[in-house]
Amino acid sequence: MTEPAAAALVRPPLLRPTLHTRFHIDFDWWERHGREYRVYLRSHLCEQHQAEFGPEADGDGRLLDWVHPRTAQVSHLDQLQYTLRSHCARQSEYLTQRTSMVDAVFRVFIANGNQPLTAPELAARIGRERQANTILRALAGRRVYKGMRPFQPDAGIEEK
Repeated sequence: MTEPAAAALVRPPLLRPTLHTRFHIDFDWWERHGREYRVYLRSHLCEQHQAEFGPEADGDGRLLDWVHPRTAQVSHLDQLQYTLRSHCARQSEYLTQRTSMVDAVFRVFIANGNQPLTAPELAARIGRERQANTILRALAGRRVYKGMRPFQPDAGIEEK
């Protein structure tokens, strides 16, 4: 990996995250680093929808209303995001013990609308309660995995 490419994988120094630090997917990170998050999102579709959203298919561009089941907050999602949240995330094989930790955490954020969570909350949601410290080390390290970073309330989050 070239030096500029390696530098693109690290985040600027912040306060040291703790078990109480909330994390989220920073979708702007994907753009800043020339990555296409929609390709990665498609890889999280269930088998049934993998064919529907093939390598080139990306839905028809229409935005759909998503109503949060607990808060009734309405957000707008495209077909890919809607399918992931409303169908794929509800399948038993969406999160298994065989899902890598990084993919499992990413899938939690996709399923919950990118609402910030702490490492212990993430560990509980992926069924690995004893691995909160491991999750914290992964998300708080110098390398950014799949755009998952500490949530900074003053910077706002973009729900995708």
